[in-house]
Amino acid sequence: MTVDIVTTEIVRNLLQSAAEDMLATLVRSAFQPLLYENQDAAVAVLDRNADVLGQSSGLPLFLGSLDAAVAGALLERGGTDWLDEGDVVCLNDPYIQGTHVNDVTIFAPVHFRGELVGYVAARGDVTDVGGRDPGGGTETTEVYQEGLRLGPVKIATASGPAHDILDILYRNSRSKGLVVGDLNAMIAACRTGQRRLTETLERFGVDQVEAARDAIFQQSEAADLAIVRAIPDGVYTCEGAMDNDGIDLDTPVPISLSVRVSGDHLTVDLTGSPDATLGPINCGRPQAVAAMRVAYKMLFAPERSFDGGCFRNIEVLTRPGSIHHAVEPAACGWYYSSLGLLIDLFISAFAKVVPDRVTAAQFGDSMISYFAGVDPHDASSRYLCVEAHAGGWGASATSAGADGVINVINGSFRNTPVEALEAQCPVTVTHYGIRRGSGGRGRHRGGDGVVRSYRFEDHTELYLWLDRSVTPAWGLAGGAPGEPPRVEISGSVNRDDLLKVNGLRLAPGDTLRILTGGGGGYGRPS
Repeated sequence: MTVDIVTTEIVRNLLQSAAEDMLATLVRSAFQPLLYENQDAAVAVLDRNADVLGQSSGLPLFLGSLDAAVAGALLERGGTDWLDEGDVVCLNDPYIQGTHVNDVTIFAPVHFRGELVGYVAARGDVTDVGGRDPGGGTETTEVYQEGLRLGPVKIATASGPAHDILDILYRNSRSKGLVVGDLNAMIAACRTGQRRLTETLERFGVDQVEAARDAIFQQSEAADLAIVRAIPDGVYTCEGAMDNDGIDLDTPVPISLSVRVSGDHLTVDLTGSPDATLGPINCGRPQAVAAMRVAYKMLFAPERSFDGGCFRNIEVLTRPGSIHHAVEPAACGWYYSSLGLLIDLFISAFAKVVPDRVTAAQFGDSMISYFAGVDPHDASSRYLCVEAHAGGWGASATSAGADGVINVINGSFRNTPVEALEAQCPVTVTHYGIRRGSGGRGRHRGGDGVVRSYRFEDHTELYLWLDRSVTPAWGLAGGAPGEPPRVEISGSVNRDDLLKVNGLRLAPGDTLRILTGGGGGYGRPS
């Protein structure tokens, strides 16, 4: 069946708006700030093959692997025979979805007139699923320490919620009712997506919608073929290092990649990645693939949104048992730590052949801090507040780097507003501003990082994960690197040499100052 271009564009935008409605439902219904303030979530509408039809704005790494998570769950369960109309499925296994156990993927089949025609999916970070430490901690050495791990199980049916599964999650999370509320928000998002996709099918019919899908996918595939064909053939390499794996703090972890361009085909080779580390910096294959998709789109194809026709000529090679293709029981709590570095390496690898497109390196990984303690509003409960900090981005041949922007893997992720943080936690934010001069010098300077300072009003457990001091944001074409991150703790504890901390106990009146890294400069300073 053929379909005209007007109908194709209407269907494209209906599917895109369905995903945006799903995200709005999730964010407005969520119970924890990590979702309703930070928006650590993403959603997608998929076809019957689990290929993306429409996606919301959100975390690029989630958007690049929701399709793989659904496909992996179906493979795990041997197909679709176990799915009934009205079912909603939940999973958080790192080796299926690629991320850590705190991220929960929820998806639901969409039936139209008795036929399974597609899926809707949502993913959000529910903060805590009962690991050894609140939020999983920073010192796990195997997945069993990180929290409850679920393969694909039904969390709801046409009859309503699966209370047994929700009760297990409730009893294994320090967030208890909050995590159940967040799961219900994701279920509601999926129900919204089901309604919107069904409305589109009722308006146009399955055949026309699928014909429009085929046309959209063909457009995306043709665009990618033309983009890669325009890149000079060759092998492009780049390498760097993470500070450590979170356990052996004195040993950097080398990261490298090789990209081969041959005609209209591009292959990213990660088979040289080191073996899985003892510390929790390993990731499931879907997330390594997603990171390379993000890097490719940032550098070469930023104009088009992601759909199932994208990346068909982009191949990512990984080695099972490596940090970028983790297998059980590798710890994956900080799976994204190397992925921002990988994206920077991919971009810098092409510096000589597309100098007008590349940027110098950005400040690094997510720069996470989180606080845990007794809930000031309910002494019988604990609070857990997670923040991802912004930093400086790299300069380019035409402009300076941006100041104070979230890192490359997190897209529309937001930090916690001061008002929301102080309302929830016994913490006062005493300073928040730009870390002036932290961007690398150059003809165009790198972006500056940020400074965020806190005073603790009660006993608090501090957790930190900052990286990229061994390989700070490098410059290009003679530009200088940005300043590395720095943390200063004062009071009952006085340290300025820590970037990773697991449950450090702080007393009332103690202060914390986080300085994130700057971006690399571009070109020799005049």
